[in-house]
Amino acid sequence: MARPKGLFATLRTWWRSKDGENGDEFGDTRTRSGTEGAAAAGQSAQGEAALELPAENETLALTARGDVFSFEVLPHFRWSSVVMTLEVLRERAGVHQELARAELVRRAWSVARGCDPSDPVAAEQAVNEELGNGWCYEDEKGSIRCVPSVRMRIDPVLREHILPFHLNELTLKEEHRLGLLKADHAESLTEQWLQVVRELEQAGDLGPSERRLMVPFAAALAEGGDFSRVMEALENTRRAGTKVLAQVLAEAAKNSEQVGLFEYANAYDKALGAFCRQMGLSPFSWVDGAVAADPGELVS
Repeated sequence: MARPKGLFATLRTWWRSKDGENGDEFGDTRTRSGTEGAAAAGQSAQGEAALELPAENETLALTARGDVFSFEVLPHFRWSSVVMTLEVLRERAGVHQELARAELVRRAWSVARGCDPSDPVAAEQAVNEELGNGWCYEDEKGSIRCVPSVRMRIDPVLREHILPFHLNELTLKEEHRLGLLKADHAESLTEQWLQVVRELEQAGDLGPSERRLMVPFAAALAEGGDFSRVMEALENTRRAGTKVLAQVLAEAAKNSEQVGLFEYANAYDKALGAFCRQMGLSPFSWVDGAVAADPGELVS
């Protein structure tokens, strides 16, 4: 026969039984917490898996402002997940790819319709801004995030229409650039040849009259003219001017009786100075050259 327990023994037995129950409860809780912590740590260690599937050749079409032309759209999708491995993510992204293309069109449609069909750059920026946050799919293997972006091109029909105008614009720009380049080269080479002739003739600084005479010949040299022939033409021009001046002065001498000697000498001096400046000669140097050429022609 079992011996009856005392009051304290009974209380001790009861307390131990309750403590065991609590201990089991706490033990289960600690076990579950430890499991959940390990899972969370494993997920954090795994990090985010992300990828982009190869771009498809098929383009999308988004209607532009006016509902006449459309943009050609090349979509790109970035897929990511924090609960899938890269292999699983690749497989599930392929499953959702077609749905993502349809969702992209749905979200970008109204944005594209507000854009100028001739400005795909602005349309691309507006659509990408609209798609910037992307969206998520609750897949059977976990949550998967899709962030799309697009590249947009002008409608092929519109491209063919404006192509001749753009080509003409480019032609005009290139002709303008080439013309400026030729003008710069002509100016530089002409100035260089003027300097060469001035130094060869041991002339001083060229004034406006001398430059007007010599620039055409320097320009001919700048264009590749034969040096000896160009200089011969310059000399012939000076000879012809000398003859004309001599004839004018001879005619003035015959009529000098009608004016005073001072007036005649003043007019003669001014004519001679103007001629010398135009011909790039020093005063009276033309006389020796003209007389040496043909003295009889001075008074003919």
